[in-house]
Amino acid sequence: MKLRALLIVPVVIASAAPAATPDMRALRQGMADYGKCIVKYEPAKAREFVLSGGFVSRRNQDEQVLLSKECMPGEELLRVAMDDQKSLTSRGKLRLPDVMIRWAIAQALFDREAASLTATDFASVPTLTYEEPYPVSTTDGDGNTLSDKRIALQRQKFEEKAADVTMAKLGECVARMDGAGTRAVLLTALDTPEELASLKAVTPAIGNCLPKGQTLKFDRMSLRGSLAVAYYRLASAIRTGGAAS
Repeated sequence: MKLRALLIVPVVIASAAPAATPDMRALRQGMADYGKCIVKYEPAKAREFVLSGGFVSRRNQDEQVLLSKECMPGEELLRVAMDDQKSLTSRGKLRLPDVMIRWAIAQALFDREAASLTATDFASVPTLTYEEPYPVSTTDGDGNTLSDKRIALQRQKFEEKAADVTMAKLGECVARMDGAGTRAVLLTALDTPEELASLKAVTPAIGNCLPKGQTLKFDRMSLRGSLAVAYYRLASAIRTGGAAS
């Protein structure tokens, strides 16, 4: 598990201009501002999305509001996000990765409701549910064989979403194992010594949550985001006395 180096030095992401180095702090702050904006104007839909454990449905009008242009980060930050998550373009337009949308909204929801989200023991909460990615298909609806390019695109999307689910499940495991430590992470400010210290403090739980022989690459943004989603779902279930989704 290559955790230490990734927490101390965030992963460097390739940018559109080879000579430039993207500012990950700017990306993280841009995503934080996006989350606060969406939660401010669409709190119910934002909460429903995070609690569902699903991906963004760009055909669902209720979820389309999560992609509000008024809240969305600028194009430069979106390009950094796309490089980070290896996201695809949709009809030539930049598309913010689903996982980053979920991370940002979960943290913003926690910030808004932190006073009532104080649980650290989630033994009574059933295992969270997650939307799984569609399997790769080699034929269309008529049974015709798809081109190698279309199959490759499907496979890329599948692998991206499968990785998102893996990180989400890791976040749940860590939050269950160290609820107090997870909550402490979410209370720290971005890119501060306090944030780094709190993330290091949950590394024993991370090590116990990873299957033997498996490695995952993540930085502060992805780890904190995964913890934010997991904690918000679990703590919300405790607060309401019901299921998490």
